[in-house]
Amino acid sequence: MAPASGDFLCALQPSSIDEGGRRRKSMKKIDLADIPVVAFWPLSCIYLIATRRSMPVSDPQPKPWTAVQAYTMATVCLLLGTIVGYLMHSPGPAKPDTPPAATVSQPAPNDLKGGMPSANDLKRMADKQVAPLLAELQSHPNDPELLEKIGRAYLAAQQYLSAKQYFEQSISQKASPGSLNELAFVDYSLGNVDEAIGTLNRALKIAPKDPKLLFNLGMFQWRGKSDPQAAIAAWEKFIRTNPNDPKRAEAEHLIAQAKQHLNLAPGTKTDKPTS
Repeated sequence: MAPASGDFLCALQPSSIDEGGRRRKSMKKIDLADIPVVAFWPLSCIYLIATRRSMPVSDPQPKPWTAVQAYTMATVCLLLGTIVGYLMHSPGPAKPDTPPAATVSQPAPNDLKGGMPSANDLKRMADKQVAPLLAELQSHPNDPELLEKIGRAYLAAQQYLSAKQYFEQSISQKASPGSLNELAFVDYSLGNVDEAIGTLNRALKIAPKDPKLLFNLGMFQWRGKSDPQAAIAAWEKFIRTNPNDPKRAEAEHLIAQAKQHLNLAPGTKTDKPTS
């Protein structure tokens, strides 16, 4: 026997009927505004089918449908409603993901500029590096080697004034060719060329054949004083006393360049190479 019209609606909402077949009094009221429009198509079909089957015999319409015909028509309507609903509510073509807007970070005041640390950055790095040495210096304030280490740390960070201070303190305790050579380089970097040359000559009295002292003396005479004759003399002694030094070829090349300027008076400005 075909079900009554209400049976189709109950099949759509089975949770609204209790085990005894009675409708629950606490059933939530359905708001028609919440039902998609396409849902009314299959419901309308079901309603028409049920209505047709319940027509009286005196109705001028043809014979009522059989149960098989009614169920078949209801199934077709449900399928059509499902397809139409899917087509109407299917998502549109996927849009390419929009990349998030790039966040431009503002450089911090102490960031490196152009990939090179600033003077303040170098000073902070040097202070951090020498902090343990300075703590040790509190217990050994006159240790020449410790003072020289601190001077080298500041020299590596291009903190020439601080480096000069600790090199001079080290030398006051014990003058060594190494500390004098580094103090000479600091003075040269600060523009004190005469003082730098004087410091190297002082060191050469302690170590007259020291290759670093001789090579640097030639460079200071050549670049700082524009005195090719004094530079050649220093480099020739360097080669003579240190014939197997790795810098011999460089010294010979510099001597050949300096000889091209022997006819110029010391201190004359020229376009001589700087290396």
